[in-house]
Amino acid sequence: MNQHHIEVKVCAKTFAENIRQIRDRVSPAKICVVMKANAYGHGLKVLAPHAIKAGADYIGICTNPEAATLRNLGLEIKLMRLRMGFPDEFEESLNGLNIEEQVGSIEAAEYLSREGCKRGKKVPVHLNIDTGMGRSGFFSNEVDAIAKVCNLPGLEIVGIMTHFATADSEELDFTRKQIKEFYRLRDTLKNNLPPSVLTHTHNSAATVRLTPHCNSLVRVGAACYGVRTSRNFANFSPLKPVMSVKTKVAQVRNVPPGRTIGYGKLFTTQRQSRIASLPVGFGEGYPRSLFNKGVVLIRGHRCPVVGRVSLNITTVDITDIPEEVTWGDEAVLVGCQGNEEITFEELADRFESVHTEINLMAGFMNQVSYRTS
Repeated sequence: MNQHHIEVKVCAKTFAENIRQIRDRVSPAKICVVMKANAYGHGLKVLAPHAIKAGADYIGICTNPEAATLRNLGLEIKLMRLRMGFPDEFEESLNGLNIEEQVGSIEAAEYLSREGCKRGKKVPVHLNIDTGMGRSGFFSNEVDAIAKVCNLPGLEIVGIMTHFATADSEELDFTRKQIKEFYRLRDTLKNNLPPSVLTHTHNSAATVRLTPHCNSLVRVGAACYGVRTSRNFANFSPLKPVMSVKTKVAQVRNVPPGRTIGYGKLFTTQRQSRIASLPVGFGEGYPRSLFNKGVVLIRGHRCPVVGRVSLNITTVDITDIPEEVTWGDEAVLVGCQGNEEITFEELADRFESVHTEINLMAGFMNQVSYRTS
């Protein structure tokens, strides 16, 4: 049974068009559409076929259930795991999920090589080089270890990659340092790598802000969903948001000055006020930390969130709306209304987080509806 007071819409047509725009921008490089964490909350099962039709060469996932979802749909597209894996995950992948693994340690590489030799079929892997992200992978000075991996008999080296730590920062000096370090290592390893090896460094931020350099593949997530990864830059103009989140006004109250609103008495009315209650809170995925910081669109006006965001109720000040606001009126949490718009990025900036956190929350909001036009 659907919730009657929450509407989360995802436009598959916009998603596909964003991918086509990115393809045109990076051509002739291939594109890996990152769809981990249920496609950033947008719906992996529904959107994956649209990604493929729009020209995705790879889909980036993290978990075996994500891969199984795609294989159960009959999709044979190449899958790339975007984190280090475990032996039990490798076993499932080798038995039918066919995930191209990310390898950043001798232990993982030797394990996969043994499994490949045992099965009589080389395992496709991408070498993960740590040039500054600091989370996983071979350090760029571990040349001998990486060369050893390249020559393990049970592996097929299909890619060599790194991940940028600050491509969404105002300054790109560190990103350029990572690029230089990565390509220096790749050139050193040239005789150990197959001529067809895919080189990939660029995430969404780098793809939007920098040329693909010598990349033969880019890994884009946020940009495909029409969101930017930082306040320091804007996406190129054709990219549009894929998701919107709306609710309804549950009650309007006239509140005298001097009254407190919500848990903790974090807001006190300074004037005769009209306060609208919305039937959405952090239980539905609207961030609790947006108290006294968030904004909602009602009748085309930007209305501030006042007081603590509760489990299932959020209160907003509608005093400055000249029109009458009534029970059941539309309230836009993310999206457009009239001439105004609230983006995931704006909300993330307001409580010092990232758009992905709110995307994921929205994706858990009960019933998501999809449209293709």
